[in-house]
Amino acid sequence: MDSGDTHSGYAAYALDFVPAENLRDALPERDRKRVTDFPCFGRPVLAPADGRVVWAHDGSPDRPVHGVVRGDPGNFLIVQHAAGEYTELRHLRSGSLRVKVGDRVREAQPIAQCGNSGNAGTPHLHVGLLGSANPIATRPARFSRYQVLAPDGTWRAGDGVPVAGQIVRRSPTPPAH
Repeated sequence: MDSGDTHSGYAAYALDFVPAENLRDALPERDRKRVTDFPCFGRPVLAPADGRVVWAHDGSPDRPVHGVVRGDPGNFLIVQHAAGEYTELRHLRSGSLRVKVGDRVREAQPIAQCGNSGNAGTPHLHVGLLGSANPIATRPARFSRYQVLAPDGTWRAGDGVPVAGQIVRRSPTPPAH
């Protein structure tokens, strides 16, 4: 899936994730003035799969809301899972990286926290599935075992390619075979 306006170039297929909120109780975005007003900020970032950290940067400050700084890579991790298979995690909270280059990670291991570093306007987790870490190049991917919130408020099986604006969640039970 090409993410259109939100990413281009090397990040053309990257996705941005934020936790779901109960919209009745959520503070409108225009009223969120601090990074801590966003539910993603400070939440744990888990290793998506087993692998080894091949690139890490922690030293960029968390920016104020809408304080985008072009040219600052922000805090990030790149984990290699197999030959030609990497995951890039960006906009991590300053000082939160729990791993360094060379460390082995296990699926679901806490490795950092969500932040607002680099060119992020609001706290979110930028995830890129990479075919190469040098140069960084995202690649398209199909997803499985997820659901999409339909307009009628029901959850339906995803078709493998999430699109901008969809509210998605992991399927609560494995699909039947």
